[in-house]
Formats: sequence, C-alpha cells, structure tokens
Amino acid sequence: MTAFAQESENIKFLGNKFTKPQNFSEFINLLDFEIEAGPGMYINTESKTVSAPSPIIYPVTMGFLWPNNTFLAVQPNMSFFMMNHLWYNNKALPAEIENRTSTTLSFMFTLPAVISIYMGKTRLQLMPGISILTRFAFLANNINADDSGFSGSAASDIANINGWFWNNARFFYLSSGVSFLYNIYNDIKIGPVINLHIPLVPLVTGRSEE
Repeated sequence: MTAFAQESENIKFLGNKFTKPQNFSEFINLLDFEIEAGPGMYINTESKTVSAPSPIIYPVTMGFLWPNNTFLAVQPNMSFFMMNHLWYNNKALPAEIENRTSTTLSFMFTLPAVISIYMGKTRLQLMPGISILTRFAFLANNINADDSGFSGSAASDIANINGWFWNNARFFYLSSGVSFLYNIYNDIKIGPVINLHIPLVPLVTGRSEE
C-alpha cells in the first residue's frame, strides 16, 4: 500500500515536544491526511471444499494523523473493501464468485496509536491499535431471494450471514502496522504500509473461526 501525508519541517529524531494548539489554524497545521490503496489478503482457515481460498481484497483507506510532529500520536482511519460470502454449517464463509450468495460491503474502522521516528525526509511509524469491522451483506447480482440456500433460501442465508457478522464480538479486531514514508515533493509523502488485523474471537476462545 501507499500513504500520502503532509510534510512537517524541523522535527527531531524522536519528534518534537507536544505544544497545545492555541487556535484552529495551529490545530490544522498539526494534522496530516492519509490515503492508502493496494492489495490485501483475507485469510480463510475454513475448508476450501465449501469456501473460497484466502481471497485477495483491495481496501481503500482514508484517515488522518494528529499531531504530525511528535513521538506519540493517533491515526484514526477507515478502510473499505468488498467480498463475497456464502452460508454453510452456521458460518458465513468467504465465497468464490460462482458460489456466492452475498456481496458484502466491509468497513474497517481503526484507532491506532502511532510511534514515529523521524530521519530527515523519511518517517518510520509503528501503529498498534484496535479495529471494528462492520459488514453488510446483500443478495449478489443474479441471486434471487427465493433461490435455494443452505438454510432454505438465499434470503434466509443473507439474514444469517448478517447476524453472524455481529455475534460473539466477531466485529472486534486487534491491529498493528508499520509504514516507511518518504517526502517526495512539498507536502506529499509516499511509501509502503503494512497492516495486520487479527480477530479477537480466536484469541479468546481458541477456535479457528473468524
């Protein structure tokens, strides 16, 4: 992925001491906007005979960093991506396009703490945090509500899929990330970003489900 951010000048190796902004203009000057785009992988641990291999997704992320010149900061952001799902054996599973029941809109809201190291025109950032994944499934194209489904019909499968997304804290994730940004021109930085989101349920229960 790539990220774009405003350039902050005259920053020490471990960042500058935080100074409370005195007005709105100073607040804005401490704000960096970010855009990330690139491929990702949704790791599927369920049987591939009934669900898709780990699908490649293409999230687009927008957010901001504040403050932009200190060792510690926050960087709230939102990612959007789409997936296909099917309902099988009381689980919503990733599906290949020919076997899908739903098209699922996915929004990942992440609140990371940011640890930054400044090296001239480059910036290394470590980003531990928490995420909330909100998902909304609806009938995929060319799928009718009364088509057959694992629970009886495609419509009931969709209802089960949406319910499963919100049960047992499946929407709660732990996140981590690292980025290395380089100032390329004026107020624009660009560089690689790697993010990892781990669902909480397997960590707590020990089960392999998402």
